[in-house]
Amino acid sequence: MNPLNVFSKAKILWVSVLDSSRILTYTVGTRISHRGYAKKSSDDCRRACVDIPPDVDPVCPLPCERRKKKKESILHKIKLKIVEGGTNFGTPFRNLQCKDKVCKEVEVPEQKALEAPIKKMPSLPPPRPGVQVAVLGADTNLGQYIALLLKQCPCIKKLRLYEPTDTKSSECTRDLCNVVQDLQHIDTNCLVEAYSCTCNDLERCLQNSNIVLMLDSACVSTHMPLEKRFECQAPAVKQYADIIAKECPNAFIIVCTSPIDCMVPLIAETLKETGWYNPRKLLGSLAVPEMRASTLAARALCLEPCYVHVPCVGGTEGLSLVPLFSKALEYFDFSEQNAELMTQTVRCAPITVGRCDGQCNKSAELSEAHALAGLVTKVAWALLCKDVPRVSGFVEIDATQVISPTRFIASPVEMNGSGIIKCLGLPKMTDHEMKRMDLAFNELFCKCNIVQNWYCKYCSSSSNLNACQLQFFVPKSYQHFDDCAYANL
Repeated sequence: MNPLNVFSKAKILWVSVLDSSRILTYTVGTRISHRGYAKKSSDDCRRACVDIPPDVDPVCPLPCERRKKKKESILHKIKLKIVEGGTNFGTPFRNLQCKDKVCKEVEVPEQKALEAPIKKMPSLPPPRPGVQVAVLGADTNLGQYIALLLKQCPCIKKLRLYEPTDTKSSECTRDLCNVVQDLQHIDTNCLVEAYSCTCNDLERCLQNSNIVLMLDSACVSTHMPLEKRFECQAPAVKQYADIIAKECPNAFIIVCTSPIDCMVPLIAETLKETGWYNPRKLLGSLAVPEMRASTLAARALCLEPCYVHVPCVGGTEGLSLVPLFSKALEYFDFSEQNAELMTQTVRCAPITVGRCDGQCNKSAELSEAHALAGLVTKVAWALLCKDVPRVSGFVEIDATQVISPTRFIASPVEMNGSGIIKCLGLPKMTDHEMKRMDLAFNELFCKCNIVQNWYCKYCSSSSNLNACQLQFFVPKSYQHFDDCAYANL
């Protein structure tokens, strides 16, 4: 065979093979790289062009068309709704066409009148709890100053002032009705009312009272002897106790009528007769001597008075009063000479400050009013169960706590809504304070004998009473009611 013929035929064969491979490569490349664009006659459509696939060859379809289409899932449908054409992670191509825009007239809705706004009625606040306080002996300047301070107390809802004597002809004090009208201008929620002995308003004043505050009468002076002061004020105090047992037997009684050491046992004996005695609701005030002792100790130590507290035990005045200056400040004790000097200063303070200006007896009315108003406020918060204060008072003690010849003694107590819940007894004292306490016990025993003798003398028989005292001891019948205000219904 001729080698030239063989070589020429082989060359022709390879040339044809290479030409066919170029055609296939060009065809496949052209089909893959070919892109069509959606062209619209209108220029209104401004959407992006979408890839349009080429026509499918009926003889040799593309490999992607041979596969069976998968069922569209929910996620796939969500993608189709979000993406407006084009490939989206393998999603098939879609042809989009812009619809002819149709201009629609915008319908303007008719304006409607707005409905009237509905006003929401504010809810009423709950009633504020408060107590009712009756001040017996408000005809003095001290009583009026106390009324001014109690008018500003938020825990007192009603304040009743009673004058046991007629003050219209007196030059020492203002008329109580004018004082009440003046107090009504103060912008507080406390209601102030005036009651007078000329209208026999004592029962009305004490009706449904929660706290009863007894003050000195205008005819008593600090310079008078103890026995004379007691005989002068004992009939009025016993009358107060009789009316309290009838109108407000559950009231808390704060005794500030001097001598307090004698008046507290007298009220206790009077309430025992009626069957309404409650030792947890009877307290003799020690607020004034405690305030003076604490202020004196704070000045001696060059400290603020709020950081110093001097409790007073024993009695309320004279030799029976024992301020415990050893408790004024922790880890500090006054010397014996300084403690004795300050004790005498506190005991003689009422006589030192008090003076007699003509017919009017003047005393430390402003400071006493501040101390007594603070005590009434503490008792009021305690009765409302808002606080558990610790105060010093002249109360009846348990015989198992203190060995004393008298049943009543001044000691620290704790209070709550039911009254005195705990008598803390006498704290630990120094040797010098113990000696003063021994003298105080003897003094208290003598005062209790004075009360017993007077009570047996005048209350056993009405024939022993003077004409001016007979009205206080008329026999009365008492009945126990939960609320004595409705006893006459």
